Amino acid sequence: MKKTFPFLFTLIGLSILGILFIQITWLQGLFLLQKNQLIEKVNQAGVIVSSDLGKKLNGGLAFHFPKKSLSLSGTGHSHSFEEATLSDLYSFQDLDKRLKAALVKYGLQDLSYEFALQDKNGNIEIKSKQFEDVFLDELNTVQTRVSIIPQEILETTGPFETLIIIVPNVNAYLFKTLQWVVFGAGLFILIVLAAFIITIRSLIKQRKLSEIKNDFINNMTHELKTPLATISLAVDALKSTKVQSDVASVDYFSSIIKEENIRMNKHVETILLAAQIEKKENEINRQLVNIDDLIQGVIDSFKLQLEAKPSAVHTQFEAVPAEIWIDEEYFLHILSNLIDNAIKYAKSEIDITIKTKTVSNKMVITIEDKGIGMSPDTVKHIFEKFYRAHEGNIHNVKGFGLGMSYVKWVIDIHKGTIQVTSELGKGTKVEIILPMIEPK
Repeated sequence: MKKTFPFLFTLIGLSILGILFIQITWLQGLFLLQKNQLIEKVNQAGVIVSSDLGKKLNGGLAFHFPKKSLSLSGTGHSHSFEEATLSDLYSFQDLDKRLKAALVKYGLQDLSYEFALQDKNGNIEIKSKQFEDVFLDELNTVQTRVSIIPQEILETTGPFETLIIIVPNVNAYLFKTLQWVVFGAGLFILIVLAAFIITIRSLIKQRKLSEIKNDFINNMTHELKTPLATISLAVDALKSTKVQSDVASVDYFSSIIKEENIRMNKHVETILLAAQIEKKENEINRQLVNIDDLIQGVIDSFKLQLEAKPSAVHTQFEAVPAEIWIDEEYFLHILSNLIDNAIKYAKSEIDITIKTKTVSNKMVITIEDKGIGMSPDTVKHIFEKFYRAHEGNIHNVKGFGLGMSYVKWVIDIHKGTIQVTSELGKGTKVEIILPMIEPK
C-alpha cells in the first residue's frame, strides 16, 4: 500500500490535470469560434445595410445646396454645390432601424452595439451615444467597417463613406450565449475533482485502517501472549514435586493462573465489545439506577490498583435525585473504563475527582484526574476505534484502543453527550451529560 499509493496519486493527478487542460483548451477554442462567427454575422449585417444605403447614392450624381450666401455687390445669390452624403439622406434613427433589422436576420436581436457613419474624409457624420467611449477599447470589443458603395457607380474606386459597427463587452456577450456550455463543462470538472478527492480520501482512509489493523493485531498478540506465557510457567512450576509438597506454593501459582485467566477473559470481552459496536447492536435494558451507588461500587472494585501506589479518590455526589434510567451493565463497563484510564495514565500519585449533579432534568457526571494528560490531536481522535495515542508515556500503556469508542457508543444510545478536555502534564476531564426523563 505504501508503494502503490504515491503511484496512484500521481497517476490520478496527471489524469485530472490532463482533463482540465483539454476542457480549458476546448472552451478557449469554442470562445474563439463563437467570436469569429459573431464577427462574420455583424459584418454580413453591415453589408446588408451598406447595400441598402448605396441604392440612393447614384454614383455621386446627386447634389445638394447646403451653402447659400448673399452677394455684397448686388442682389444676386451665390451658391456652393456639393455632393450629397448619407447624413443628408438618412437620420440616426433610420440607420439604427436598418442595422437592427439586419442583425435580427442573423439571430443577433439581443446584441448590444454602437455604430457611426464616417464620410470620405474620415470625419464622423452620425454616431451613437456611447460610440466614442468604446471605439478605443480594442480588447473588449469587436469592430467591423463596411464601405458604402453607390449602386450605379461605374468603377469601385474610393474613397467611400464607411459604416463602423462596434460590439462592446464582447466577452460577456459570448459567455452569456455559451453559459450553459460553460456551466456544463464547469460542473463536469467539479465532478471529476470531487471524484478525485473522494478517491484520495478513501485511499488515505484505507491506508490508515490498514495501519490500525496491523497495530491492533500486534497489540492483541502481545496482550494474549503475556498471560499465556505466565500461565505456562505457573503450570510447569505446579508439576514440580517440590512445589506440590508445599501448599503455600501451590496456592501461589494457582492464584497466578486464575489472575492471568481473568486478564485474558477481559481482553476477549474487549474484543467482543468491539464486534458489538460494529454490528450497531443498541438494544438496552433501562432501569432506575442510583448513579452514586454505581460509581462507588466501581471505585471499590479498583481497591487493589489504588493501593499499589499513593492514591486519592475524591467524590462529590450532589445529584438530587441520584436515580437515572440507564442500562446498569453498560454503565458499569464505561465507568470502569474511565476510572481505569485515570489510574493507568496517572503520574507517580493517583489523584481522581468524581462528581455528580443534576442540571435542568439532566444528570452530569464528571471524572477528572491529574495524570499525564493528552495533546489536542489525541483528544480529537480519542473516540475513534482502535486509536491509541503515541505521545508522552501513553504508548507505554498497553491496550486495544477500543475503550473510549465503546464509551462514546454507550453514551450515544442513551441519547447523552460526552466531552473530553485535556492538557499534557496537567490531566484529563471527562464530562457526561444524560437525560433523566424515563423513556417511553
